[in-house]
Amino acid sequence: MVDIIAGAAENKKALDIQILDVRKSSPIVDYIVICSAESAPQVRAIETEIETELRQRQIKNIKWEGVISSGWVVLDLGSVAVHVLGTVEREYYRLEDLWGKEAIVYHY
Repeated sequence: MVDIIAGAAENKKALDIQILDVRKSSPIVDYIVICSAESAPQVRAIETEIETELRQRQIKNIKWEGVISSGWVVLDLGSVAVHVLGTVEREYYRLEDLWGKEAIVYHY
């Protein structure tokens, strides 16, 4: 599933896509996908593309949280969490730093 999500984000030109394997340190999720967008419309485009790809594969209960204009939306798929952030928000919050470099599985 993380490859589908990362591929969909890449289709919409998301920046700095990272897949984090947090199974050893998180009892809540197994993987976190983080990517950046240069504008609110691009955040929306990435969100829509990910949702479309997941629905085509019969993955249901897709519900995004957050407001596009805030520069940060999140999708919780149970074992996978997806964060799409604007570049400013990504630099400010530095989510991947919370997990350490050993958690990075793939970096586009």
